[in-house]
Amino acid sequence: MTNTSPQAKHRRIERKNEAQRRVKQRRRQRVLGSLGVAVLVVALSGFGAWRLLGGAEASGGQPLHQFDTQDFHSLAFDPDDADTIFFGHHGGMMISRDAGITWQPGPPENVDVMQQAIPTADPNRRYVAGHDVFQVSVDGGETWDAPGTNLPSLDIHGFTAAPSDPDRLYAFEAQSSSFYASVDGGATWEARALPLGMRAGTIPLVVAADDSEHVYAGVGGKIAESRDGGRTWQESSDLGIAIIGLAIDPADPSAIFAATSDGLQKRESGGVWMKLPFTADGILLAVAVHPRDPERVAVIDRQGNFYRSDDGGRTWADKQGDIGS
Repeated sequence: MTNTSPQAKHRRIERKNEAQRRVKQRRRQRVLGSLGVAVLVVALSGFGAWRLLGGAEASGGQPLHQFDTQDFHSLAFDPDDADTIFFGHHGGMMISRDAGITWQPGPPENVDVMQQAIPTADPNRRYVAGHDVFQVSVDGGETWDAPGTNLPSLDIHGFTAAPSDPDRLYAFEAQSSSFYASVDGGATWEARALPLGMRAGTIPLVVAADDSEHVYAGVGGKIAESRDGGRTWQESSDLGIAIIGLAIDPADPSAIFAATSDGLQKRESGGVWMKLPFTADGILLAVAVHPRDPERVAVIDRQGNFYRSDDGGRTWADKQGDIGS
């Protein structure tokens, strides 16, 4: 007969808790074992340094999902829900509400969501931009409007919104090869300086979490930085590899994640670049970091594989949500 006394019940609970603690400890040891290798620091072209995090065994693992769209462009997290993620492609938007395991089409549809932005200060305000597209939502993405603007065209090959100011926008317009800024939510735009003279292609853009005029741009293999809203630019890093997507670390305005032709990179405060242990595919096309939780990171590779990390990119979740190296 089972002992149902309060003391016996307490002992069973204690044994269960101890077993759970041992499981968690073993999992942490496996993670640390895959990462616990010597740190290598080397100079790169005179601009900061690189640090390799993790060993040869570190990997992106199995993807949570593989998209079958014709292209793979943009990622964004819902600031109010870390499990809600938005994926943009030339045919519209797809939405996951279970942290990237399953996806459904969502508004806007049949438009090019080459870039998207959800300002942290007002998550109901949302923007998408791309080829002949600039649309705005003020109801959390339920409905979308295409407002008139004074841009020379809507061939937008670079776009972002300031996390701290939903009206502060930046865009690279491809037909005129010009960089623009808006302070009224996209109703009017003012021409600013081109980042490092960039005149063609696509420019990934991000804005620091705490300063709406602190802008970063990926220009080829370099990071350009402006502290005056795009009026002037300086080269802040030279990675020497193609920078395809950028995301800001909300906990550190000087820390940047970069999706590159050589995996996922992160610039820490002080200018040191760290290659995160992601080797499932060398070329990443998009990266996003949750604006309230810098540990939650998402990426897409050139095969359309979606991956999510819950520890800042050190390890990656499998389809059961467990973390594996």
